[in-house]
Amino acid sequence: MKTFYASILFFIIVSCNTKQTESLKWTEEEKDLTYKECITYTMDVMDMNLDESNSYCQCSIDVLTSNFENNEDARIKIENDKSLRLLFEACEG
Repeated sequence: MKTFYASILFFIIVSCNTKQTESLKWTEEEKDLTYKECITYTMDVMDMNLDESNSYCQCSIDVLTSNFENNEDARIKIENDKSLRLLFEACEG
């Protein structure tokens, strides 16, 4: 009987952990919002044209989704460690 309860407890822990991991991944909505913010920023502040902005922002989304769990994770880590901004240097070329 203890084995049965231990199995159920293990299953619950694994299930909850899986759901937590899934919730940390980038959603399409997050990617779209981040892309739109990037386009606005690059065109208004960095004075890029639409093609340059599109290229830079596509690259930036790839960098963000490859290196950070989600938008909030990226914002916090980049704010706390300015050297992480170097990840985007490849997008400037």
